[in-house]
Amino acid sequence: MRSIQSKTFLKDLVIDYFNQLPDFASSEKKKVLLGFSGGPDSMCLMLLLNELKEQLNIEIVLAYYNHMLRSQDELSKELSFIRRIADQYKLPLEIGTDLGRIEELSAEIGEEGAARKARYEFFESTMNKYGCDHLALAHNLDDTIETLVMRFFKGSGIGGMMGIPDQREYIIRPLSSCPKRAILDYVEQCGTGYSLDTTNLGTDYLRNRVRNLLLPRIREVFPSCTKSLLEFSDKASMSYRFIKEQTARLVVWQDMGNGIFSTSYSNFMAQPDVIKIEAVYSCFDLFAKGQKRELPYRFVRTVLDKKSVRRGALLLKGYGFKIRRHGEDLEWYPDKENNKIYNNRGFSVEKSLVSLCKKDDIWIPVDGVQGELFFRSWKNGDYIISGGIRKKLKKIFSEWQVPVEMRSAVPIICDSRGVIAVWGGLYGYRNRVSDLIRLESRAGEDREVYILKSRQD
Repeated sequence: MRSIQSKTFLKDLVIDYFNQLPDFASSEKKKVLLGFSGGPDSMCLMLLLNELKEQLNIEIVLAYYNHMLRSQDELSKELSFIRRIADQYKLPLEIGTDLGRIEELSAEIGEEGAARKARYEFFESTMNKYGCDHLALAHNLDDTIETLVMRFFKGSGIGGMMGIPDQREYIIRPLSSCPKRAILDYVEQCGTGYSLDTTNLGTDYLRNRVRNLLLPRIREVFPSCTKSLLEFSDKASMSYRFIKEQTARLVVWQDMGNGIFSTSYSNFMAQPDVIKIEAVYSCFDLFAKGQKRELPYRFVRTVLDKKSVRRGALLLKGYGFKIRRHGEDLEWYPDKENNKIYNNRGFSVEKSLVSLCKKDDIWIPVDGVQGELFFRSWKNGDYIISGGIRKKLKKIFSEWQVPVEMRSAVPIICDSRGVIAVWGGLYGYRNRVSDLIRLESRAGEDREVYILKSRQD
């Protein structure tokens, strides 16, 4: 009885999902690319879509991306399994293999983010090749809960607490409301088996630590946390949609070109605090042009501290932009002088004297820098010479036990000679200084220095 009920539940769930999609209201057959890893989630979705393809009026293409991040033996077995399944169900299969794209992107957005970006690039190119209308992904209810927990503890606003959308543009997630347990039951009942990614059992990545360590503990204390989190997400979604709609109506940014945006100063200052905050975020989205960049709330909320701004004065500065009052307008424009965008965080460099530095300031002697002083993320092969020893930054991060996904966030300070410091202290790790320069003060000297400052969560 359980087997029949489980299968019926999932079929009805998928049919109801497709029925509410506007694109599937017509009689035209749609072609769906399914992100297929061979794991239980994508196996379940493949079985359901294949069984219902006549009723849903769809064609299915499978797409598998090999990230090359696991042992060759495990990958070979997985690929063999996936090819067998594609042949068994007579479904087209496209296989992509990472040829260095993840390593190329890791320095900027971390290995976990790089793997995701490379995978989506492959999906998009495969959609174009096969003329697919939609990309189907097998995210489930448990994935949403993990995402909500991660975003909450990372300080997300209510927009982030909306969770994983069940549809976004061409991406569809038919199993987004289905619990993992039901998926596992369904696949076991079908008897196809599935591939197991052993990295999901570890704690190297943030999501795995949340799934395998944190959530089990939370559920011990709050057994109904899934229900509570989903209700909170639903309320957050309603609130955020209302705030976003009101902000778009009340504060209109005019695109002046070259990254400059303008809006009425008096109108902006007259708005409720929540509208001001959202107006800054909405303009940043325009400014960042779809890039996955973030603004910390602690930084944005400083606009609330200013009840008025004189003509020509700054309302906000950081993260690669300035907002300044210009006559009767507020103007948003790129800050090309002191601020650089670096891995979603803004860093400013100011010249001063060492005698004026505060105790906890981090500074670098101006006369110790050759060429331009700049920040960037670490790259494979980066090294620093400290204490007469040449050491790779990758080894330093391992010794500090910096999580893989955090490594690209640790600022690397460079001049024309290369790496001169690693700003680990920003995240609670040690600072590492090159023999080429020192960050500590020298008693009795009032030298000119660069003071490094950061605004972040």
